[in-house]
Amino acid sequence: MKKTVGFLMCLAAAGMLAGCGGKTDAGTSATTAAGGGTETTAQGESKAEAAGEPVVINYYDWDIPDQKFIDDFNAANPDIQVVVHSIPANGERLTKLDILAMSGGDMDVMPISDGDQFTRFESGMLAPLDEFIERDGLDMEASFGKYAIWGQSDGKYYGIPFRATQTGIYYNKDMFDQAGVAYPSDDWTLDEYIETARKMAEWGKDQGIYGTYTHTYANEWATVAAQKGEWYTADGKCNIKDPAWQTALETRKMLDDEGTQMPYGQIVAVKAVINSSFLGGKEAMVNAGSWLVRDMKNKDKFPFDFNVGVAYLPRFDESVEGPRSNYSCSVLGIPENSKHKEEAWRFIRYYVEECSNYIAASGNLPTYLPAYNDEMVNIFCEGSGLDVEYGRKFFDSDVKLTTNKIIGPCGAQYMQIGKEEIEQYFNGEKNLEETLDNIERRVNEELAKQ
Repeated sequence: MKKTVGFLMCLAAAGMLAGCGGKTDAGTSATTAAGGGTETTAQGESKAEAAGEPVVINYYDWDIPDQKFIDDFNAANPDIQVVVHSIPANGERLTKLDILAMSGGDMDVMPISDGDQFTRFESGMLAPLDEFIERDGLDMEASFGKYAIWGQSDGKYYGIPFRATQTGIYYNKDMFDQAGVAYPSDDWTLDEYIETARKMAEWGKDQGIYGTYTHTYANEWATVAAQKGEWYTADGKCNIKDPAWQTALETRKMLDDEGTQMPYGQIVAVKAVINSSFLGGKEAMVNAGSWLVRDMKNKDKFPFDFNVGVAYLPRFDESVEGPRSNYSCSVLGIPENSKHKEEAWRFIRYYVEECSNYIAASGNLPTYLPAYNDEMVNIFCEGSGLDVEYGRKFFDSDVKLTTNKIIGPCGAQYMQIGKEEIEQYFNGEKNLEETLDNIERRVNEELAKQ
């Protein structure tokens, strides 16, 4: 039996449900309000189905590539009408999706991002997809390769990868030219990254420009260290005291304390965000995902006027082979409560397999490997101002990938505990030894409950 995750119990609260009552449609709405249910006949089928009308399925997302692919699907599948609902791309988006998935409402297709899916897989919120996959003969490894694991839990599939992000170091070429500092190398190390950041910080200090930027996302400090570090010991215990993690934490705090980058506490206090900070000219470099290309396309919101370069992530040390990137993946799932799983599955397959160019045009990485070609790289870069030579790095099949997300037992709890404790370390409230001891103890307590 699947265990119930604590946070899911809270989502049934009436007040939270009320906060998600409205919905904004990017397409033409043909349904009742979210959570309002679908009218059915005595035989349990919807009145629309009984009348021979198209089955309406509802897809919610915060990053919808283009309404045209929805229209194309609806035209090609007259027995189905997909209605797409846009939700705000803020920190509450997953909570809203959770509520919709659990409330017995009308959501049929649910996107889940960058590691947040695993807790939801374990909770029983999403329907297993193995029967569909086997019936259709879908080869997950051939279709999705490195991304396939992001749809699995306990050997079963609950999600289909559809968009991903890979991390690079974006840099302001104009600033580097003005400072007379060499551009980052694609074969650089962490030590060389630190040296470069310090040079750029020294050049920019009188202008209020930092040398680099590392955001406050959970485990963002670990993107390079993930090349060496292990989250679990051989016997399955918390391994936060791995020397790689200690080095990464000390490096982040050192760069904060010496003013090479905006300190963690200041980022929180001023509510800084990666895109507006770097594209606003406040840093010479930034550690960011391929999704930053999406924001570079939005010139109305981010009217930057400088040349941008992209380097692979620095290698943790000389023992690590390159090139390197950090990655994560978002999936599409079908809520267990959906009344239209077959139709939802047909839409998911269409979206993933036929719409890679739409995903690339939006500035995101498609996950369906058979669709990859040179034209896709051009589509990905178009309108961003980023040269194709840099964009191609996000599609490089030779790049070696690791992830700072914790994929394993109690992974979500592990990351949350780490974020709570590590914030206090970065803010100078606890020393490193105390921080690591607390994480180790708390995570092992969670693991012992398994």
